[in-house]
Amino acid sequence: MNTKLNNNTKQTTINPSKSDLLSKIKKNKRAYLYILPAMLVVLIISIGPILYGIGLSFFNANLYTMGQGTVRFVGLRNYIRAMGSMDAEFLRVLIRTFVWTIINVFFHVSVGFIVALALNRPKLKFKGLYRTLVILPWAVPQFVTALVWRMMYNEQFGFFNQILLRMGFGPVPWLSHAKLAFLSAIIVNIWLGFPFMTMVATGALQSISKDYYEAADIDGATGMQKLLNITIPLLKPAMLPATILGTIWTFTNFNVIYLITSGGPGKATEIVSTYQFNILTQQNAYSMAATYSVIVSIILIIITTVNMKVTKALKQEGVE
Repeated sequence: MNTKLNNNTKQTTINPSKSDLLSKIKKNKRAYLYILPAMLVVLIISIGPILYGIGLSFFNANLYTMGQGTVRFVGLRNYIRAMGSMDAEFLRVLIRTFVWTIINVFFHVSVGFIVALALNRPKLKFKGLYRTLVILPWAVPQFVTALVWRMMYNEQFGFFNQILLRMGFGPVPWLSHAKLAFLSAIIVNIWLGFPFMTMVATGALQSISKDYYEAADIDGATGMQKLLNITIPLLKPAMLPATILGTIWTFTNFNVIYLITSGGPGKATEIVSTYQFNILTQQNAYSMAATYSVIVSIILIIITTVNMKVTKALKQEGVE
């Protein structure tokens, strides 16, 4: 009798979880019918091009084959070519993109966090003005900021070299030297990216109750102890998803590299987004460009999944 009861209890606890979505759809048929047109539009506009791009990566479509009508299915040949020795340049670009992403995201988060802490001090005057100034780099259109920075990096009449000349130093080839050009693009992207993290951290800091800090003061905790044991743990639910989002944005960033260095000098600053663009526009290799897009998407999905599993970003917000 007990075993029967246990089996019945197991069935009642397991079955509803499996058929939860179906039961919701049956219960709210009319509501789902109302949103069905919008869902179809989203599927056509969003999912359609994605599926088309994935399918295109299995063909040999380029300007020549499409003009001659000789487009044919080639299976995984494009992927083998992209990841194999025939196209080792893509692997170099991929490694450079990882370096670009790690450096940028690290400074986005750290600088944004430090600035947010500075702006969150209780006795700080003109907080609204400072926050407005901090958000300006992020609020201004990215291509405008990138072009302004490019002018400031100009070797002859740029702002930085003019300052160096007045101090008695020679001009610096900011954009014509491979390593300096990459560093210059990183500086611009950090300038553009940290205000977003500052906003996220500022909002999270203001939501922390002062009672925690008052209790810590009573216990005699130092400023560093309060930072490590109160501030940072309570910021994680907001900062971790923002960091994941920032990682995706940075990895796929196009404007900064293209407008500052155009991938030069000598392709020394190319990342995957500019590399794909050049493959598409200069070589007209549509299938290869689609292949690179699929590879990058898979990499980003893996990075995001591992990041969420390790940091438990969504679990802390009660999503999982």
